[in-house]
Amino acid sequence: MKMLRISTQRRAQLSSENLLALNSRNQEILHGLSFDESQFLIDCGEDPPADTADRERCGDLIRRHERARLRIATADDEGSASEAGPAARSRDSFML
Repeated sequence: MKMLRISTQRRAQLSSENLLALNSRNQEILHGLSFDESQFLIDCGEDPPADTADRERCGDLIRRHERARLRIATADDEGSASEAGPAARSRDSFML
């Protein structure tokens, strides 16, 4: 397995927040990003880039990662609702 270059403490934090995943190449990544993009974003968090283009890239990667996390959370919520049965879905729909 190819792991991101991060401290054990940071890895534990990211894992506890369910931010890390494994891709099809058995590489540790942030959801929605490639291995290289994930490493770049982690590096940005540890040492913010001075270059405007790199800062913009960090922002783009953050948005992609957040969209991927939202898709996962939405899929998890829909899966939980369908597992709970029709009564729970009706009750949840009413609360919107």
